[in-house]
Amino acid sequence: MIIDAHTHTLCPGVNPMVAGRPELRSIPYNRDMEPESAAVDQAQFPELSRRFLDIATRREDMARMGVDHQVVMPAPGQQHYWAEPDLLVALSRAQNEHVAGLVAAGAGAFTGIGTLPMTAPERAPDEAARAVEELGLKGFQIDTRAGAMELSDPALDPLWARLARLGAALVLHPLGFSDGARLGRFFMVNTVGNPLEEVIAANHLTLGGVLDRHPELRVKIVHGGGFYPFLAGRLDHAWRRRPELRRLTSEPPSAYLSRLWYDTVVFDPRLLRMLFELVGPGRIMLGSDYPFDMGEDDPRATLATAGLPAEEVSAIESGTARRFFGI
Repeated sequence: MIIDAHTHTLCPGVNPMVAGRPELRSIPYNRDMEPESAAVDQAQFPELSRRFLDIATRREDMARMGVDHQVVMPAPGQQHYWAEPDLLVALSRAQNEHVAGLVAAGAGAFTGIGTLPMTAPERAPDEAARAVEELGLKGFQIDTRAGAMELSDPALDPLWARLARLGAALVLHPLGFSDGARLGRFFMVNTVGNPLEEVIAANHLTLGGVLDRHPELRVKIVHGGGFYPFLAGRLDHAWRRRPELRRLTSEPPSAYLSRLWYDTVVFDPRLLRMLFELVGPGRIMLGSDYPFDMGEDDPRATLATAGLPAEEVSAIESGTARRFFGI
């Protein structure tokens, strides 16, 4: 069973719940994008909406891509961490129920990943338990920070502990860069902003001690881990030279590369091979970022030309995602 471990859906109920709120303009991806890029995004929306929501269309695209099964998670733009706690919980519940409904209608073609009210950390564990135990979701996609809180904030420790007990996977997926005023041109809000957010989040998980405090927590960083795997040498050098980096961990950053998971959305077989050499076997899953234009239309072709061992190709296309998500 060939598994695409990085695809998205859009919950139709979310946008009416936040319509007219001025906070929408503060979302980094919307705030920093130049008008030309925003217009390109807007023009794509009708076709994107069809692919998000129409199961027959999804299955046609899966067949074209040679994929048997999709891991489906909410579109990152619908998480709305600016919302007050009651609204935020309602938004998370709506998305989780939408994903569960898509899974139920997919007749075994989909595995569901929900989302959580991250800026209401005292309420997030209960929604996690509800989504896993009542809705059957296998994990959660969150942003690379929780509003003003970084992922190493102690307020999030009860959530990490609950996810570990539930056996729920965690997927980090940014939407632009939190301070991206210089990234508006040339679509850098996405091409530079997303992987930059991912390396910051990875440092909070590793140097911030989250993975050591919660060793059973399973975390995947999409887009091949962003810049994080490819900065391992510089991060290790800083860890050796700077005592403040060793405050919460006794191991260098590169030691954590094989404690995280990644997908193949790097677009270049040379980079995919380098990622494998950095993180080791059993850590990478096939991914497309479907249906966005910044996704890979033929991720299996990139994988096939990366020159990886046959057993790792098989793991990337199926086995690693099965184990990570409990498929």
